[in-house]
Amino acid sequence: MPDALAPDPFTAMAAQLTPKRAVSYIRVSTREQAQRGGSEEGFSLPAQREANKRKAQSMGALVVKEFADRGESARSANRPELQKMLAYLKEDGGIDYVIVHKLDRLARNRADDVEINRAFEEAGVRLVSTSENIDQTPGGMLLHGIMSSIAEFYSRNLANEVIKGMGEKARNGGTLGKAPLGYVNVRARDENGREVRTIALDEERAPLVRLAFTEYATGNWTVRQLADHLNTLGLTIPPTPRRPAKPITATRLHEILRHPYYKGIVTFQGVEYVGKHEPLVDSQTWQTVQTILASRRYGERQRIHNHFLKSTVVCGQCGARLSVQNAKNSKGTIYPQLRLRPPLPPARLRLHRRAHRRRRRPDGRALPGHRAQRGGQSTDRALPP
Repeated sequence: MPDALAPDPFTAMAAQLTPKRAVSYIRVSTREQAQRGGSEEGFSLPAQREANKRKAQSMGALVVKEFADRGESARSANRPELQKMLAYLKEDGGIDYVIVHKLDRLARNRADDVEINRAFEEAGVRLVSTSENIDQTPGGMLLHGIMSSIAEFYSRNLANEVIKGMGEKARNGGTLGKAPLGYVNVRARDENGREVRTIALDEERAPLVRLAFTEYATGNWTVRQLADHLNTLGLTIPPTPRRPAKPITATRLHEILRHPYYKGIVTFQGVEYVGKHEPLVDSQTWQTVQTILASRRYGERQRIHNHFLKSTVVCGQCGARLSVQNAKNSKGTIYPQLRLRPPLPPARLRLHRRAHRRRRRPDGRALPGHRAQRGGQSTDRALPP
């Protein structure tokens, strides 16, 4: 009688003839790498893809799905395609291999490497590298750990070297990264033929940025009004490969007016250095702009009826800002008054209520100048015109 527990030879043969299933993971660190050469994926991604396919063929495996992170750093595991791959491995349950070009494509952080490989083990998947000879033997696991540590060291050391280079460039007055609005990054050659990356004025936008500082320094504009005016003059945010040019917003203009770069200062890690670029505004005008912005930090708005106390008065009890509003009495007389701006945060509202409950006469009447409103939301005080 044949053994009932013996494996079926036909089933075993079918399992041997069925190709293994694999997924391919490829990655580049920057968007520039992903778009180099004018193509959608540059050069690195197709090279990794072909290497992974050749490795799968040599193992008799079929790549059933590919995951590609374009412009994502391996210092963090929070990459969209990596997370999709881990979820796919868990849901499918029938994947045999995960193929990568090099281990540092998967992780450059030892802790993330351990977590990713634990997820592979739970899904019953084996990690394969086309460039490193790793396997599940003790020696292969040791090599894997060493290569992962080397990748983490390389990443951290590279970051330190980049920061060191950026600091030296800032100390020499160079501009770090993309030039602010009103300037453009240019590449030139020195007398020895070496490439020099420097900054030049944007002939189209620089005059308008300079106008923004001089006009705002007069005190006659709000940031939003000035942004609308500059838009009518043609000031736009430069286009990018993915986005067209767009009008400047009040938020962006506020950032520009605050930026010390426009007075000739380069900032790195909180330290200011004299830049080599041409300033668009002198120091005195820039400081005048900062003074005006600081006086309007609570969001002053332009109104038809202005008052000299607008944006400057706060409640003496709770510290909340008081705004100027025009009120009309029963005889039709219009007079300005200070009113607490609603709505208040709950904590500030409770403080305000307690403060004004204390400011009462012994007979219970409110003290002059503080008229309690229903809900404790406002306090009025009549002002001289």
